[in-house]
Amino acid sequence: MSAPLRPLAALSRPLLRRAYAAPAGGNPNLVHPSDSRSDMLKQMLYPPDSYAPTSSSPVGAYHPDHLERLRTVIPSAEAYETIERAWQLYQREQREERKVQLKAKYESMVEACDELERITRSEGEDAKGGLYHRLVYDLAVAQLTQAKRRGEQPKGKKTAEQKWLETRVEGLVPRESWVPVESRGKGWNYDWQRPGK
Repeated sequence: MSAPLRPLAALSRPLLRRAYAAPAGGNPNLVHPSDSRSDMLKQMLYPPDSYAPTSSSPVGAYHPDHLERLRTVIPSAEAYETIERAWQLYQREQREERKVQLKAKYESMVEACDELERITRSEGEDAKGGLYHRLVYDLAVAQLTQAKRRGEQPKGKKTAEQKWLETRVEGLVPRESWVPVESRGKGWNYDWQRPGK
């Protein structure tokens, strides 16, 4: 037969003990410091009479010779004003330097816009013209006349090159260029060739 069960109270140590959890209280060195230096520092910085008018605490609410201590830190009002004026002068020089840089950037941008306008501006207010549009048009016309001279146009049927040239709107961005979008592109196709070649 089996042995009789013993009661739990008779055990010398409890069965269910949490050995993995630390006892409450945290670091015992912080609660009971073993170093007396921290006590000495506390007594020097915060003596028991730190609120008294004759306190010797350097960080107390009041010190009898606080004006004298301020005078040693700030020698005079004139020195303070000199430092303040020097700082303001430095800030003004920085502002002026920034202003000169911004003015130079703005002038170069205006110059670039004027150059772009000179290139693309129409000679008449209503007509298309300008150097860029004229060059694009002249290039398209020259290619068309060269194709006609070579006799590439068979009767009744147009070549892919002629269809490509006729479907273009002259003076505008070429159809082959990419439309700017926010999504990522596929990359440059190095094997692409113009139709008809």
